Amino acid sequence: MTMSTRGKGAVNFLVGVAGTLAVWLLMLYLRRQGYVPSSLFTLIPLAIPGVYALNGLLEMIAGVPSAKIASQWDSLAGWQRGVLGLLVVALAIVLALAGMVLFA
Repeated sequence: MTMSTRGKGAVNFLVGVAGTLAVWLLMLYLRRQGYVPSSLFTLIPLAIPGVYALNGLLEMIAGVPSAKIASQWDSLAGWQRGVLGLLVVALAIVLALAGMVLFA
């Protein structure tokens, strides 16, 4: 039995979220024991399972494997990648600022 792309993305998302939570709890425990200093660099280990979760989220939303999305991105002209990239960054900044305003 084969799983759909969205199903695989959902599994990857859940595994990534669980991994991120496990690493976060481990870092919290180690910090309370005095093994890890209080620094932003201690958040770096969260990146690997976090990226795995975001990749699963992308596949779950788009319904297309991430390799196909990457090949379609590479087939765009340079100016199109630049414009879309800037739009994605601008949207991320707007969402981050909206989150800070709403929840601060």
